[in-house]
Amino acid sequence: GRNFNLGGLAGFPFAGNTGFGAMSAHIPNDGCCFLVHGPHVGITKDGVIGKVERPGIALVDNCCGSAIAASNYVGSIVGGGAPVSMAIQTFTDFQQGAVQELILPHGKRLEDAEDRMQELPFALYESQDVLVRQIIAGGNAKAGGLALLGGVQINTAPDEDDYFVPLRFDYMDAKGNVVADLLPQLK
Repeated sequence: GRNFNLGGLAGFPFAGNTGFGAMSAHIPNDGCCFLVHGPHVGITKDGVIGKVERPGIALVDNCCGSAIAASNYVGSIVGGGAPVSMAIQTFTDFQQGAVQELILPHGKRLEDAEDRMQELPFALYESQDVLVRQIIAGGNAKAGGLALLGGVQINTAPDEDDYFVPLRFDYMDAKGNVVADLLPQLK
């Protein structure tokens, strides 16, 4: 079906308020919007989290590469090996710089995690969820409102099914107020 991509690296809503407004312009006046968001993580056939097999590629590669790079950056700061940079990110890698800064508040949590790669997509989700809800609150969801489904996409081997772990499923009115929590109906 038709969709409007608001996302970017690691699943963050880089289209922001302007992108949400542009998307809203495509919704009929009495229509409703279904917005799905979240990071993704790979799991190999043998259970390695943060890696994935890809069709036609022999290398078992990082998944999500952007999230893992950001996690490594945050780990180097928390571990004391690198200073926090307040410099404006270079435009040629703006999204990656933003991902790094957006998960920085989760640095201690990631450092203390029993399995950093298992914890990483949930830390990313929490940062993304705050941003998505701010964007919705500042936008125009139209008279029919908006259904917001947030969670973690789990990518697996090419011959396996992928999965989605829902963490939020809300129906919101046109102003972004939660009318109904639909998550219990998914379980």
